[in-house]
Amino acid sequence: MLNVKEVTDQLKDLEITDSEQIVLRWILEGKIKAKRTKKLNIDYSIKPADLASFILIKLIEEKSKQFGVDYQQWEKTFHENQKLKEEIEELNSKIRIEQSKVRGLKKMISAEYALSESPPFTYTSFLGLDPDADKALIKKEFKKLLKALHPDRGGDERLFKVFYEQYRKSGV
Repeated sequence: MLNVKEVTDQLKDLEITDSEQIVLRWILEGKIKAKRTKKLNIDYSIKPADLASFILIKLIEEKSKQFGVDYQQWEKTFHENQKLKEEIEELNSKIRIEQSKVRGLKKMISAEYALSESPPFTYTSFLGLDPDADKALIKKEFKKLLKALHPDRGGDERLFKVFYEQYRKSGV
């Protein structure tokens, strides 16, 4: 246990204060934990651990004033940034895994198409026409299909929209 004079000497060595009155004021304000002693010549006794925690608080306050930074807030922000960096790294690795899956699927699909011997899908094959059919015949068959799919004639509106869009894009 330390008395007020010993505490003042230690605080003086650390250039925090050199006044016993200031130390007594901090004790009365509760900034330094201390107990009243029964001896008349020593007013308060202070545990070294309590003094050490007070010194740390004072040094942090001094650095905060010197640099204009709240160290506790800075430390909290630093730890949050570290967590976010870890999450970003985890997400990046998940993205790389998914990209490799997509590449593998693309290779499988291209290999399947290469093995497939069916002719490519065209408007003429879809409409059941010869591959060398003229544009007028293709247009006529497309219009028949659109007429059958029209919602006013009991057709499906979604299918009509899809085929109509294809008809417009084809330029037939």
